[in-house]
Amino acid sequence: MEEFERIEDMERQDTKHKLPAGWLLLFIGLIVFGIYYCVAYTPAISGWSQVMEYEKSLKK
Repeated sequence: MEEFERIEDMERQDTKHKLPAGWLLLFIGLIVFGIYYCVAYTPAISGWSQVMEYEKSLKK
């Protein structure tokens, strides 16, 4: 049982403080999507609103 007492010795030292590439890509993608979403759907920036979309759909 002594060989399992120090879990720190089992960690790889070369990747100790690095995120996996997929997680990093997801993180950056979510930041970019969040910025796009805020710009596209904030009425003060883009002028888009649910009321305008509803009125457009009624006119069609």
